[in-house]
Amino acid sequence: MRLRSGFAGGFLLALFASPPSAMEFASVPLGPDCSQRHCPRALVAEGEISDDAPQKFTRFLRQEMQVPGLHALMFINSPGGNVESALRLGALLHEAGASVVVGRPVLGVQAQSSPARGRRVSHAPGLSVVPGQCASACVYTLMGAKKRIVPDGARLGVHRMSARVQAHAPEGGGALQSRIFAGENEIRLLRDYASRVGGSQDLISLAESTPHDRIRVLSAAEIRRYRLGNAGP
Repeated sequence: MRLRSGFAGGFLLALFASPPSAMEFASVPLGPDCSQRHCPRALVAEGEISDDAPQKFTRFLRQEMQVPGLHALMFINSPGGNVESALRLGALLHEAGASVVVGRPVLGVQAQSSPARGRRVSHAPGLSVVPGQCASACVYTLMGAKKRIVPDGARLGVHRMSARVQAHAPEGGGALQSRIFAGENEIRLLRDYASRVGGSQDLISLAESTPHDRIRVLSAAEIRRYRLGNAGP
């Protein structure tokens, strides 16, 4: 049986039985004054952090920078994905000095508060944010941002890194499936990354102490304690 070790081997932090779509990138205008020559806008990242997410983000960023007005601001909504890619994406955001908001931007909707539907937080005229999720590997991407913004109602969650591996049993016995977990080298790389971007080592300990098949949703106090944002009370 061939095992792929290290982050590049595909340590996935998936939360759902059905695989979500791979992460896609887009931009959204921050106001009405948007033209082909100058358009104040922010980035949007939506979906599972796939193996090629950092490369896709780099290509998209180069294209977007051809039009002036791009802000170092990203809205993210993701259930997790590949850890190595999440760290690389977080490092890119850190180098760019970017702020990251956990949520989905909505144009033309007035900001409001509704106990039944959660809160929407406005960041610019005509632009509101529906609170989103950032779980598993996504939390490590969020960690890389210079400023981390978690609106009320957004959900952050962590659990232990793991990967499913499959091999063929001898003599035609069918496929065998097993699960492997991060070793000392992978944990050390993750902790080194946290040190570089100003993340919390305690958050990594919490994640690695949570079973891979469960999700530890962070409270508002924990979000503040682990320096992931200034969540509400």
